Amino acid sequence: MTWDIFGVPVALDTPRDFDFILNYGEPFAVWAQPEKGLLCFGVEGPRYGRLLIRYAGAPLTGGIPAEEAVGFLRRAMPVYEALYPHPALIKLQGHGSAAGGYMAIFQWPEGLNLRENDARVQLRWQPLLTQLGMIDRVFDFHLFALQKGYQPLGFDEGGLTADWTAGNITVCDIDLYRTAPAVNDLGRMPGSSFFLSPEEYRLGEPLDGRATQYAMGALAFFFFGDRVLRERVTWTAGEPLYRVACRACEEDREKRYATFADFLAAWRQAAGETWP
Repeated sequence: MTWDIFGVPVALDTPRDFDFILNYGEPFAVWAQPEKGLLCFGVEGPRYGRLLIRYAGAPLTGGIPAEEAVGFLRRAMPVYEALYPHPALIKLQGHGSAAGGYMAIFQWPEGLNLRENDARVQLRWQPLLTQLGMIDRVFDFHLFALQKGYQPLGFDEGGLTADWTAGNITVCDIDLYRTAPAVNDLGRMPGSSFFLSPEEYRLGEPLDGRATQYAMGALAFFFFGDRVLRERVTWTAGEPLYRVACRACEEDREKRYATFADFLAAWRQAAGETWP
């Protein structure tokens, strides 16, 4: 059944009171993520400013069981805490049990989510230097994560929010990132097929910086080309960067750069050739 939650219809199996959210501000956005069992709120108030609240425990229709959602969100919190120092990561303000479930509170990421069509159109209209700065920020965060012993998993453009006014981009979703070393224990790892390396389809394969390199190469095609065809004719960022992106997305992992740091160094060198 659909219930009105702060003016937004949300499908719930049973009604639930969400007035506890008002303690943090006035809601201006509400949306569900049934695949994670999360109900998300954008709130704003004089005390805390603009916040993103992610709540696990709501009986979302078609979602995973509430107790599973609580465990999922709870397990993600140490990753956000460990990687908090990086400026590209959404800022975790607090987390804990709330209203029979579990809640994580973040600073609101300003801008548009890159999964939105409007955001994709606006991305292509940005100056090349702005685009290069944004994608470098995402690459740098993933180097930081790997150096801290975390393996990025489940990455796609929906985990990024871009603020064109500030020329800024925020990594908003690292829920599935794991401690390294990691292996493929599912057969088909979660995430968008455009960003999954071949080893993320094969049970028992190692998941490491080369798999992350593939995802970031795919992001480069999302920014500067065609993420499906990956042809030179659609690429807008120059030949040197195109060659780096193609190598990062090699089907054979042994043909990619030996480490993620090597990939990023090659990308930055090519960017310098593109924009001296």
